[in-house]
Amino acid sequence: MNYIDTSIYSQRDKTFNSKRKTEITIKELVVKRQEKIRNHTQKVDLSLLKHLKTFANNDVCVKSVDADFCYAFANYLTNKANVKISSATTYMQKLHAVLQDAVYSGYIKSNPMPPINRLLPKHTSPQRANLSVEEVEALNNAECPHLITKLAFLFSCYTGLRLSDIETLKWSDICKHNEVYMLTKIQVKTNSEVQIPLCKQAVQILKQVKDKKLSNNENIFPMYSRTTTYSDLRQWATNAGIDKHITFHISRITFVTLSIYAGMNMYVISKLCGHKDIRTTQIYARMIDRTYIDAVAMFENLFKHKKTKQKTIPKVELLL
Repeated sequence: MNYIDTSIYSQRDKTFNSKRKTEITIKELVVKRQEKIRNHTQKVDLSLLKHLKTFANNDVCVKSVDADFCYAFANYLTNKANVKISSATTYMQKLHAVLQDAVYSGYIKSNPMPPINRLLPKHTSPQRANLSVEEVEALNNAECPHLITKLAFLFSCYTGLRLSDIETLKWSDICKHNEVYMLTKIQVKTNSEVQIPLCKQAVQILKQVKDKKLSNNENIFPMYSRTTTYSDLRQWATNAGIDKHITFHISRITFVTLSIYAGMNMYVISKLCGHKDIRTTQIYARMIDRTYIDAVAMFENLFKHKKTKQKTIPKVELLL
């Protein structure tokens, strides 16, 4: 018995159904999916097609895909194409979805793809990095190929904004309320609003941008291309003597970890970062086990007859 409600398909689906006895390709199914999926997923699907065409030297017919094909394609992604395991996993998931659509449409009887964990090596999440106060200061004192990249990155360290929000930040997003500068913005990624009181360091960066006339009439940080930005960050980190892969995601993590060091409430940090789930913020909290070690040390000192000078945790001054 067929439990699929065929009424959900569009008129174009009926046209495709006429090709059931012919060799419909993965490419045709991906084109068919475009209207039903998000923009980001569309881009991933198109990247999948490019890899498939390079791998097979032609457009791949759905009926030619079997378990052996899936194993070979997964091996191609991780070896010949040098795709990261995380990206290869995404591509295989998209291929699985396309094949599942083919099942629903009646082009094939069942999805031939084996479990993805059998196709690819186990993916180990990279350790999340963050910058210490000393490293932020080292960057502040080092030369960067483009000053706007430097100021934008430091502003992200002090506010937690993503690169996409830095790139679209406007002067109209900043206002002064009760002697505190407030940033209010709709986030590009989540389309939700975030409100961030600006610390003195962040306000100072805005003044630098104005004084040096680096911005245009609308955008605060008129950034260069992403390629130029990433190149700037690599050279800047080298100039600062920092042996870490610096990205704008690192600056966002740095804001969270320094806020935790400063003693800020986890719920407040979550709201400042625009996290919908506080568990996302708690992921970053695991990175700073040193905080808990210092806390226990302070507890132990309560029982010491002789008081010793405690090492203070560096704080980031926030105007909250």
